[in-house]
Amino acid sequence: MNKFGQFITTVVIGAFAVFLVALIALPMVRTPEAESQEPSTVAKSLNTYPKDLDYAMFIPQDVYGEEWNAIAAVCPGTTEEQLKNGGVETDGLNIDFVDGAVPDDVNYILRGSVNNEFKAEKLPRAKVDMCDGLLKQLKSPEAAGQDIPPFVPFQQGQPLRFVRDIPQYVEQMGKDNPDYVDTEWHILG
Repeated sequence: MNKFGQFITTVVIGAFAVFLVALIALPMVRTPEAESQEPSTVAKSLNTYPKDLDYAMFIPQDVYGEEWNAIAAVCPGTTEEQLKNGGVETDGLNIDFVDGAVPDDVNYILRGSVNNEFKAEKLPRAKVDMCDGLLKQLKSPEAAGQDIPPFVPFQQGQPLRFVRDIPQYVEQMGKDNPDYVDTEWHILG
């Protein structure tokens, strides 16, 4: 091998060694702010979803972690009192109540842990609507004079299915439906 070949080989091996050192060192110098942030959320996952795909599916435990075994949607109009009556302590949840209820422009994913802790992820309805289809389903019990549950639980281990605001969904839901929200993503259940 001539001197030029030796030089190229040395540069490639050196660059690989620097890459390995950086790969090992970077996780050790993470800032405390980066570690304290939520590792993942449904909103972040949907924001990074490929633009040419109209359907998304997530198992909540894969997004939030295995310790979160209960997932529910908290829809607009839900009051703090209803959540407390449902066994949810609302003090540390960061749910913004306006006039004692969740406002019309937001919904929340409420998650419960195996240690009976609760956390809520705020989702602007203009981005992700957890409630339009669910509110439509809840109209029957309301019309029959039954109480509407304060939050709608999802079955453990079942995926949350989302669809973009595509014409087929709009047609199925109906633009004249008062619960329809013009948004980027709708939950299918």
